[in-house]
Order: sequence, then C-alpha cells, then structure tokens
Amino acid sequence: MHLVDPDQPDNPHSVVSTQIEAVDSAQARRWLERNPNNRPIRQARVQQYYDDMISGRWRLNGEAIKFGPDGELLDGQHRLQAIARTTGMSFPMLIVRGLSPDTQVTMDQGAKRTPGDQLTLTGIASHNITVVAAALRVYMMWMEGNLFGDASRGTSQSTTKVVEFANAYPELVAIADRYTSIARRLKARPAVACAVAIRLTEINPDAAAEFVRLWDSGAGLGADSPILALRDRLDTIRTTRVRVSDRDQIGLIVSAWNLWRRGRAVTKLQRPKGGFSAENFPEPK
Repeated sequence: MHLVDPDQPDNPHSVVSTQIEAVDSAQARRWLERNPNNRPIRQARVQQYYDDMISGRWRLNGEAIKFGPDGELLDGQHRLQAIARTTGMSFPMLIVRGLSPDTQVTMDQGAKRTPGDQLTLTGIASHNITVVAAALRVYMMWMEGNLFGDASRGTSQSTTKVVEFANAYPELVAIADRYTSIARRLKARPAVACAVAIRLTEINPDAAAEFVRLWDSGAGLGADSPILALRDRLDTIRTTRVRVSDRDQIGLIVSAWNLWRRGRAVTKLQRPKGGFSAENFPEPK
C-alpha cells in the first residue's frame, strides 16, 4: 500500500509504503547497519523478544519496523536485534518506509500494556490483576532458577510468556488471587509475598494458610517464633528503607517457613554469611 501527500505529489520523500515481509537474521543485520540515530539498546528487552521468537510465542501484531525516506531505521531496533540472534528462522514483520525523520520523536509514546492488562484481555479475572501478574512473574523467575545473574531482574519474563503461563496454570492464578489482599499487609513486596504463597500452597495448602495468617497477624507468636523473627526483620527493612532484592525477600521468607515447619526456635532471622547464593539458597520444605 502507498500513501502520497496530496500537497507534495512530486516529492519522492512524501511517499509512505507499507508491506509485510519475512525478516531473517541476515536482513535484520543489514537493516541495523542503517541505524544512525536511535535510543540505546536495552539488552533485557532484546532478550525478551528473542525468547518469545525462538519459543514460538512471537506474533505478527501490526507493530511496524519503520524507515525514513533514505532507508534509515527509525523504529524497531530491539526487534531486529532479537531476530539477528536467531538461526534459520524468519518472522513476518509489517514494514513501513518513507516516513519523515522528524516523526521519530513521536514513536513509542503510547501507554504500554502491562501483564495485568493482558491477563484481563484474555479473560482472567482477579481482585487485583496487577499483583497477580507480578506474582506470576516472580514465581516463574524463581521456579526457572533465575534468581541469580542477569535474569534476576525479572525482565526475562515477557508479557506474552506470563500470559501463556497463566492460561496453562489457572490453579496458580487462583492461589495468587486468594492472597492479593493480605499480601499488601505482609511487609514484603506484595508480588513476592504472593509468589511465595503460591509455592508454599503447592507444598502444603493448610500449613501455607496458617503460616501466612500468623505472618499477617502476629497473634500468639512466642518470642522465639521464626515467624515473629521474619516480621521483625521485614519491619526493620521497611523502617530503615534498605533496598532488598526480591531474591533476598524470598530467601528470608522461605527460611522462616522451613524453621517454623521444623519447630525450630530463633529470635533473629539472618541471611547466610556473604548473602544468599545459588548454592545456599533455601528450598521450601
């Protein structure tokens, strides 16, 4: 399809064309060479797109790779970087050519749909879909063994991947939804609290419900209760405004759970010397 500016019919730069093309790694690399003026590459975003592409989650959705009148790349560098990493694959892309370079400042200005928005669009209901989506992202990162290293920021879990997971495991969505309200009172990040609640419920639903109830209320806890030690530690973190990663919050909560399940008495909850590592990170029992 071609669109021509009626006020400048003889200007070749006024012609805008659109076409769907199959783009492979070689083509992506060629186009990336025509990328003189763009924002810095966000490698985490490239990794998300790459993971979706090689796993079959990528879809032609109408978002375009955009070029100026002289073939300079204006928009789409992250998608092209992801395609450039693939081998023996091609992906249909909407290509728009002939855009004025000054249109670049108007691109990517819309409100991005969150994972919660996408879950709602697929028909998943919740008391707090935003917390549920964030909890699933934390849970997935944890279960995939990605609490350490570059993936620990959680950016490896694309929105498409979260939606696919939610549709595959509605029972986990239901557990997360059950704990969304109480999670906001548990002093940890709500998404982390919900993610841990999902895992503990998988292990023992009754024990998980009792653990979370005591963690929330603190009622009747002895001075040497691991749950009281957890509450005190999370209170200290909150009042001192110390930044604590999701990984460390999960580690502290699971440590308290394991001690409580074994009937152990503690007055303080500490991380291992040197902090949590992939080797010493606690597994919920």
